[in-house]
Amino acid sequence: MKSVLDKIEKGLNLFVSILIGCMMLWVFVQVITRYCFSYTPSYGEELARYMFVWVVFLSLPIVAKRGGHMAIEMITVRLKGQALKTIRIAADIFTLAFLALMVVQGTFMTIKSSIQTSAALEIPMSWVYCVMPIGCLIMLANVLCNFVNLIRTPADKL
Repeated sequence: MKSVLDKIEKGLNLFVSILIGCMMLWVFVQVITRYCFSYTPSYGEELARYMFVWVVFLSLPIVAKRGGHMAIEMITVRLKGQALKTIRIAADIFTLAFLALMVVQGTFMTIKSSIQTSAALEIPMSWVYCVMPIGCLIMLANVLCNFVNLIRTPADKL
């Protein structure tokens, strides 16, 4: 499973990098057209906003795999051994439950929004929202893989 997640991470890295580049280029073009030509396409801000949503949700699994999410370490830095392992297991269980909820509710939201279209781009809103369950599902797989490794690791090795 780890090799599959590594390949997914490489693909996400490439896609997110391209998406960030496109978003930056698009915003730059918008600024130039606004100030030089007094014209801004009506769909410009909406497109940049939707690209940003995709960047955020596709970056979540990458950051989770590298352990880069914000954490409150005031307690965990003082713990060692079995106490630290217990706290990490509890945190992973809560994270897995939250991500499962995000996948389920994100899927419902995507399905419900399929009848709605965006104002300027006139695309189905499900195209925008479908990234939420996708990103959270990949993040859930990463956290699950880390959780299994944590369970297998002896408490004195943490």
